[in-house]
This record gives sequence, C-alpha cells and structure tokens, in this order.
Amino acid sequence: MGHRGSERRARLEAMLNEKHPASFANLKTGDVLVSHPTAVREHHISIVPNAHHATSPTHDAAVADGRSQAEVLGVDAWLSEDQRHMVKIAANRPSDK
Repeated sequence: MGHRGSERRARLEAMLNEKHPASFANLKTGDVLVSHPTAVREHHISIVPNAHHATSPTHDAAVADGRSQAEVLGVDAWLSEDQRHMVKIAANRPSDK
C-alpha cells in the first residue's frame, strides 16, 4: 500500500476510534464501508479498517456494490456521506442474542 493508502487507513482508524458518533461504535472489523470522501460523484468501498479497494461511479452503484460485497462476506455494510455519520445499508451478521 502506498503513502496515500496508509494515510486513508490512518484516517479511517481515527474515525473508528472517535467517541462521539454512535454509529462508528457499531462498525466491526471486516464490515464494508461505502464512503463519499470528496465533492466528486465517486464513492469509495473499503473493508474496515483497510483503505478503499474499489471505486463506484455513482451513489446508487456504490450502495449496490457495498451491499453485494457485505452479503458475500457475511458482514454489515455502512454508508457515510460526510466521514462522520454512518447509516447501515445491509445487515448480514448473525444476531448477538
């Protein structure tokens, strides 16, 4: 992974360690994160806590790709449009009950 990839991973790990946004506390290692990191249309897809491994050209494509990857991996998928708040877009983990 290059310098930019390690910077993205460090930023993602810092976001995961934030105490305030409650939804970040729900992210687990291995979950799929679909994020919109810049003002461009493209969205990044990553497996927490790694830097993004794919880019989707639109919001709809990114959500579909993220849900698909999460289903295959048996994990949850999350969407962030602002790098601070998360919305669960797929739930594939077994219940903790």
